Amino acid sequence: MKNIFFYAVFLFCTVLLHSQGRNVQFDSVCHGLTAHAVTSGNFTQVKRSPSMNRELKSSGDYIFSSEGIVWNTQRPFSSVLAVTNSSIIQTLPDGTSSVIDGSDNQVFTNIAGSLSSLFSGNRDLLESNFHVKFLSTSSSWKMILNPKDATIASALQSIVLTGKSISEQASLDSMLIEEVSGNSVYYAFKNQVYKEELSDAEKAFFSAK
Repeated sequence: MKNIFFYAVFLFCTVLLHSQGRNVQFDSVCHGLTAHAVTSGNFTQVKRSPSMNRELKSSGDYIFSSEGIVWNTQRPFSSVLAVTNSSIIQTLPDGTSSVIDGSDNQVFTNIAGSLSSLFSGNRDLLESNFHVKFLSTSSSWKMILNPKDATIASALQSIVLTGKSISEQASLDSMLIEEVSGNSVYYAFKNQVYKEELSDAEKAFFSAK
Protein backbone atom coordinates (compact mmCIF):
# COMPACT_ATOMS: atom_id res chain seq x y z
CA MET A 1 0.00 0.00 0.00
CA LYS A 2 2.91 2.39 0.59
CA ASN A 3 3.61 2.37 -3.15
CA ILE A 4 0.25 4.01 -3.81
CA PHE A 5 1.12 6.92 -1.53
CA PHE A 6 4.49 7.40 -3.20
CA TYR A 7 2.92 7.37 -6.66
CA ALA A 8 0.46 10.04 -5.55
CA VAL A 9 3.22 12.33 -4.31
CA PHE A 10 5.26 11.77 -7.41
CA LEU A 11 2.49 12.52 -9.87
CA PHE A 12 1.22 15.60 -8.12
CA CYS A 13 4.77 16.88 -7.80
CA THR A 14 5.17 16.37 -11.52
CA VAL A 15 2.06 18.31 -12.43
CA LEU A 16 2.30 21.09 -9.86
CA LEU A 17 5.97 21.60 -8.99
CA HIS A 18 7.28 25.17 -9.17
CA SER A 19 10.73 26.43 -8.22
CA GLN A 20 12.70 29.53 -7.43
CA GLY A 21 16.08 30.39 -8.93
CA ARG A 22 16.19 27.73 -11.63
CA ASN A 23 16.72 28.23 -15.33
CA VAL A 24 14.18 29.36 -17.89
CA GLN A 25 13.79 25.85 -19.30
CA PHE A 26 12.71 24.53 -15.92
CA ASP A 27 10.11 27.28 -15.52
CA SER A 28 8.89 26.64 -19.06
CA VAL A 29 8.38 22.93 -18.34
CA CYS A 30 6.52 23.66 -15.11
CA HIS A 31 4.29 26.16 -16.88
CA GLY A 32 3.54 23.66 -19.63
CA LEU A 33 2.68 20.88 -17.18
CA THR A 34 0.30 23.10 -15.21
CA ALA A 35 -1.34 24.75 -18.22
CA HIS A 36 -4.44 22.51 -18.03
CA ALA A 37 -6.52 21.35 -15.07
CA VAL A 38 -6.92 17.77 -16.30
CA THR A 39 -4.48 15.47 -18.09
CA SER A 40 -5.51 12.00 -19.25
CA GLY A 41 -4.08 9.32 -21.50
CA ASN A 42 -2.81 5.75 -21.67
CA PHE A 43 -0.21 4.18 -19.41
CA THR A 44 1.94 1.07 -19.41
CA GLN A 45 3.33 -0.05 -16.08
CA VAL A 46 6.25 -2.42 -15.49
CA LYS A 47 6.99 -3.59 -11.94
CA ARG A 48 10.35 -5.24 -11.35
CA SER A 49 11.40 -7.22 -8.29
CA PRO A 50 15.05 -8.38 -8.52
CA SER A 51 14.79 -10.40 -5.30
CA MET A 52 11.95 -12.46 -6.77
CA ASN A 53 13.38 -12.36 -10.30
CA ARG A 54 10.11 -11.36 -11.91
CA GLU A 55 8.52 -8.59 -13.97
CA LEU A 56 4.82 -7.69 -13.96
CA LYS A 57 3.21 -5.62 -16.72
CA SER A 58 -0.15 -3.85 -16.80
CA SER A 59 -1.79 -1.13 -18.88
CA GLY A 60 -4.82 1.12 -19.00
CA ASP A 61 -5.89 4.76 -18.76
CA TYR A 62 -4.96 7.46 -16.26
CA ILE A 63 -6.28 10.84 -15.08
CA PHE A 64 -4.33 13.56 -13.25
CA SER A 65 -6.49 16.35 -11.79
CA SER A 66 -7.05 18.53 -8.73
CA GLU A 67 -9.52 15.90 -7.52
CA GLY A 68 -6.75 13.31 -7.45
CA ILE A 69 -5.29 10.55 -9.59
CA VAL A 70 -7.09 7.69 -11.31
CA TRP A 71 -5.47 4.46 -12.52
CA ASN A 72 -8.03 2.69 -14.70
CA THR A 73 -6.23 -0.61 -15.30
CA GLN A 74 -7.57 -2.74 -18.14
CA ARG A 75 -4.91 -5.43 -18.58
CA PRO A 76 -4.18 -8.06 -17.36
CA PHE A 77 -7.15 -7.50 -15.01
CA SER A 78 -9.75 -4.76 -14.80
CA SER A 79 -9.67 -2.45 -11.75
CA VAL A 80 -9.89 1.25 -10.91
CA LEU A 81 -7.83 2.99 -8.23
CA ALA A 82 -8.57 6.62 -7.29
CA VAL A 83 -6.13 8.41 -4.96
CA THR A 84 -7.20 11.67 -3.29
CA ASN A 85 -5.48 13.70 -0.57
CA SER A 86 -7.54 11.96 2.12
CA SER A 87 -8.39 8.46 0.91
CA ILE A 88 -7.95 5.69 -1.62
CA ILE A 89 -10.95 4.27 -3.49
CA GLN A 90 -10.68 0.93 -5.25
CA THR A 91 -13.46 -0.16 -7.62
CA LEU A 92 -13.78 -3.79 -8.68
CA PRO A 93 -15.10 -5.07 -12.05
CA ASP A 94 -18.56 -5.72 -10.50
CA GLY A 95 -18.85 -2.03 -9.60
CA THR A 96 -18.41 -2.37 -5.84
CA SER A 97 -15.96 -0.02 -4.12
CA SER A 98 -13.86 -0.01 -0.99
CA VAL A 99 -12.42 3.08 0.71
CA ILE A 100 -9.21 3.31 2.73
CA ASP A 101 -9.04 6.28 5.09
CA GLY A 102 -5.52 7.66 5.35
CA SER A 103 -6.05 9.77 8.49
CA ASP A 104 -4.43 7.20 10.82
CA ASN A 105 -1.48 6.47 8.54
CA GLN A 106 1.66 8.54 9.16
CA VAL A 107 2.96 8.11 5.62
CA PHE A 108 -0.37 9.06 4.11
CA THR A 109 -0.70 12.10 6.42
CA ASN A 110 2.75 13.31 5.39
CA ILE A 111 1.93 12.99 1.71
CA ALA A 112 -1.53 14.49 2.04
CA GLY A 113 0.09 17.53 3.63
CA SER A 114 2.49 17.79 0.72
CA LEU A 115 -0.38 17.59 -1.77
CA SER A 116 -2.30 20.31 0.05
CA SER A 117 0.77 22.54 0.00
CA LEU A 118 1.15 22.03 -3.73
CA PHE A 119 -2.46 22.94 -4.47
CA SER A 120 -2.13 26.06 -2.34
CA GLY A 121 1.11 27.03 -4.09
CA ASN A 122 3.35 26.32 -1.08
CA ARG A 123 6.43 25.14 -2.96
CA ASP A 124 8.65 25.70 0.08
CA LEU A 125 7.10 22.70 1.83
CA LEU A 126 7.64 20.55 -1.25
CA GLU A 127 11.29 21.49 -1.45
CA SER A 128 11.68 20.85 2.26
CA ASN A 129 10.64 17.23 1.59
CA PHE A 130 12.45 16.58 -1.70
CA HIS A 131 15.84 17.31 -3.22
CA VAL A 132 15.04 18.37 -6.79
CA LYS A 133 17.51 18.03 -9.67
CA PHE A 134 16.55 19.24 -13.15
CA LEU A 135 18.35 18.55 -16.44
CA SER A 136 17.32 19.67 -19.92
CA THR A 137 18.18 19.93 -23.59
CA SER A 138 16.51 22.10 -26.21
CA SER A 139 13.57 19.67 -26.50
CA SER A 140 13.63 17.26 -23.57
CA TRP A 141 13.85 17.37 -19.77
CA LYS A 142 14.57 15.13 -16.81
CA MET A 143 13.68 15.68 -13.16
CA ILE A 144 15.02 13.65 -10.23
CA LEU A 145 13.30 13.74 -6.83
CA ASN A 146 14.99 12.37 -3.72
CA PRO A 147 13.01 12.45 -0.47
CA LYS A 148 14.35 14.31 2.53
CA ASP A 149 11.66 13.05 4.90
CA ALA A 150 12.92 10.01 6.84
CA THR A 151 9.56 8.22 6.72
CA ILE A 152 9.36 8.40 2.94
CA ALA A 153 13.09 7.85 2.44
CA SER A 154 12.91 4.60 4.42
CA ALA A 155 11.08 3.04 1.48
CA LEU A 156 11.50 5.39 -1.50
CA GLN A 157 14.95 5.98 -3.00
CA SER A 158 14.20 8.21 -5.98
CA ILE A 159 11.66 9.28 -8.58
CA VAL A 160 12.87 10.09 -12.10
CA LEU A 161 10.59 11.95 -14.51
CA THR A 162 11.24 12.56 -18.19
CA GLY A 163 9.40 14.43 -20.89
CA LYS A 164 9.52 16.75 -23.87
CA SER A 165 9.38 20.53 -24.00
CA ILE A 166 8.87 22.23 -27.34
CA SER A 167 8.02 25.94 -27.44
CA GLU A 168 5.43 26.42 -24.66
CA GLN A 169 4.23 22.81 -24.77
CA ALA A 170 5.52 20.35 -22.17
CA SER A 171 4.63 16.71 -21.63
CA LEU A 172 5.35 14.01 -19.08
CA ASP A 173 6.39 10.85 -20.95
CA SER A 174 7.75 8.50 -18.29
CA MET A 175 8.50 7.96 -14.65
CA LEU A 176 10.71 5.55 -12.78
CA ILE A 177 10.14 4.92 -9.08
CA GLU A 178 13.01 3.17 -7.33
CA GLU A 179 12.52 1.75 -3.85
CA VAL A 180 15.13 1.13 -1.18
CA SER A 181 14.30 -2.58 -1.39
CA GLY A 182 15.57 -2.69 -4.99
CA ASN A 183 12.08 -2.97 -6.46
CA SER A 184 11.10 -0.47 -9.13
CA VAL A 185 8.05 0.67 -11.06
CA TYR A 186 8.30 2.20 -14.52
CA TYR A 187 5.46 4.07 -16.25
CA ALA A 188 5.26 5.13 -19.88
CA PHE A 189 2.58 7.73 -20.72
CA LYS A 190 1.12 8.15 -24.21
CA ASN A 191 -1.77 9.77 -26.09
CA GLN A 192 -2.14 12.64 -23.63
CA VAL A 193 -5.35 14.68 -23.73
CA TYR A 194 -5.67 18.03 -21.93
CA LYS A 195 -8.83 19.79 -20.78
CA GLU A 196 -10.10 22.14 -18.07
CA GLU A 197 -12.57 19.98 -16.14
CA LEU A 198 -13.51 16.39 -15.43
CA SER A 199 -16.50 14.78 -17.13
CA ASP A 200 -19.33 13.39 -14.96
CA ALA A 201 -18.06 9.87 -15.64
CA GLU A 202 -14.55 10.84 -14.51
CA LYS A 203 -15.85 12.52 -11.36
CA ALA A 204 -17.63 9.27 -10.46
CA PHE A 205 -14.26 7.56 -9.99
CA PHE A 206 -13.76 9.65 -6.85
CA SER A 207 -17.04 8.54 -5.24
CA ALA A 208 -17.47 5.14 -3.57
CA LYS A 209 -20.59 3.22 -4.65
